[in-house]
Amino acid sequence: MKLNKIIHAMWPLVLGACATGTSKTADEKLQKPNVILVVTDDQGYGQLNFDSESYTHDQLKNTKVTNRYTTAVEAAYEAAQSAMPQTSRLANEGIKFTNAFVASTTCAPSRAALLTGKYTQRFGIYNNYDAEAGVRPDEKFLSETFQENGYKTAMIGKWHLGELTIDSLVEKTRDYHRDAIYGCVKNQHPLSKGFDYYYGFNYHGSNYYNATSLFRNYEHVKSQGYITDEFTDEALKYIEENQNDPFFMFLSYNAPHIPLEEQAPRKYQRFDTGNSEVDNYYATLAAVDDGIGQIVSKLKELNLDQNTMILFVSDNGAVVDSPLPLNGAFKGNKGLMFQGGIHVPMFVWAPGLIKSGQVITENVSAMDLLPTALAAGGIDVSNLVDGIDLQNVIKGEKVNKQKRQLFWAGCQAYHWSDKNLDFWSGYEQYVKGSKEVTAFPSSQYREYLSDPAGTVLEGDYMMHYYPVGDRYELFNIKQDPGEENNLADEKPELTSRLKTAFDQWIIEMEKPVEWKKETWAKLLPKS
Repeated sequence: MKLNKIIHAMWPLVLGACATGTSKTADEKLQKPNVILVVTDDQGYGQLNFDSESYTHDQLKNTKVTNRYTTAVEAAYEAAQSAMPQTSRLANEGIKFTNAFVASTTCAPSRAALLTGKYTQRFGIYNNYDAEAGVRPDEKFLSETFQENGYKTAMIGKWHLGELTIDSLVEKTRDYHRDAIYGCVKNQHPLSKGFDYYYGFNYHGSNYYNATSLFRNYEHVKSQGYITDEFTDEALKYIEENQNDPFFMFLSYNAPHIPLEEQAPRKYQRFDTGNSEVDNYYATLAAVDDGIGQIVSKLKELNLDQNTMILFVSDNGAVVDSPLPLNGAFKGNKGLMFQGGIHVPMFVWAPGLIKSGQVITENVSAMDLLPTALAAGGIDVSNLVDGIDLQNVIKGEKVNKQKRQLFWAGCQAYHWSDKNLDFWSGYEQYVKGSKEVTAFPSSQYREYLSDPAGTVLEGDYMMHYYPVGDRYELFNIKQDPGEENNLADEKPELTSRLKTAFDQWIIEMEKPVEWKKETWAKLLPKS
C-alpha cells in the first residue's frame, strides 16, 4: 500500500522518500531518520511520571504490594514522579500514547511482537515457555528490514528471543542468574536477526554488577561494573561511531527486572521513602533515566536530534514484588490480561519530525512502533505485519473503533500478582540467604500451570474469555480502569460479537511450541 502524503508539520524530513526505502543517493540516505527503540523491563504504568492523573492516592491505598516494598503511598508516589525526569520530559515533548498496549503479558513474547510487528501466536509463541525455544529462524524481524534498507543496526541489552546454550559454573549461588553462562544458538542470535552489532545478555534477567553472561557479538566478555551504565556507554559509543549513517538501535534495558538485591550506584540513590528497598528500586530506574538523558545529549552534540526518533515502551506491567504506584488504577500485574499486565507507558520523541506535545488517546499497540518508524523512512511493511503505521493517528484521525481490534491469547498467570504474595516473600528470603528458607519456593501460578484465557479490546470495551468454566467478563475500561463492573450479562450482544471476533482470530494462529496442546485447544471454538 502506497504511503499517504505526509503533512509538513509531521514528517518534513521524509517527504520525497522512495516507496521501498532503498537509499540511492547521499541525500536520500540522510533523509532516513535514525531510530532508537528503548525498552524497560517490567516497569508499571504508575512507575513513571507519565499519566499521573489516571489514578488517585485513594485507589493506590487499596493496591497490595509485597512486604519488601511496603511504604507510605505518598512517599512511593513522589519517588515515581521524580525518578525519571528526563524520560518524562521527552514524553511531554513528543507524542504520548495513554492507551498503549503490549501484545503479551510477559517479556519474551512481548519483545518478539515488538520486533516482528506481529502477534506471536502466528508463530506459536503464547507465553515465556514457548519463547524458550526461541523465535523460529524463518520468522522475519523488522531489524532485518532496517538492515536491508541501508540502516546500521545494533542490539544492546536484554535479548531473550533465542534458544539458550548453557555452560554451568562450578560455584553455585542462590541467584540462578549467576550460576551459568547463557549463550544463544546462532540462527536465533541477534547477528542472525538483522543486527550488525550485539552487546548484551540472552537470558530473561541478569545480575546488575559484573554480569555473568554478557556477550559482545558471539564473544563472552567480562562485565565491568553496573550493567545499566554499561549498556548506556555502548549506546553512546555506537551513536558516535555511526553518526554518518542512518541507524536503528534496540536499547533493551533490563531494569527494573529482578534480581534487585544489589544496590544501584550511589549517584542514583536520591530517594527517601522510608523503605530502602523502594529507594533502590527507583534508583534502578533513575540509572535508566540518566542513560536516556546522556543519549539525547549525544544526539544534540552530533546534530542528530532533529533527525532521530526515540521510541519508548515498557515490555509489560509491573510485578507485585515492586513498589507503588505499580500499574496505577489498572487491575492486575504482569502475567495477566487485565490492564495492569498489558497497558503500558509508550511515547515517541522526534523533535525535528513531529509536532511536539501531543497526547494520543486512541488504542494503539506496541506492535505499531516499528512499522511507524519504518514508514517515516519511506519503508512500507503494512502488508507484512499486524501493527499499523500510526502517522494518520498522530495527525488526528480517529481509528475506526470496530475495525481496530486487539487480541491476546495464552495463560492468565497470577504468578506475578497479589495472589502469590507468599511466593515472593519466600523468594526474597531465599535469595538473601535466609537459614529458614533453604529451597527455591514453588508457585502454583506459573504460566504452564495456569488456565488459558483470551482477550479482545475494541474501543472502550475489553472482553475476557475463560474457557475453563465458559466464563466471560466485559469492562468499559475507560470508565472502569480497575475492571470491577462486569457488563457481560448487561451487554450480551457485544460480548457475543467480541467472542466471535476472537474465535475468528484464534483459528488463524498456530499451535504453541511448548505450551500444553490440550490447554491451548480449550481456546479454540467449540464447533
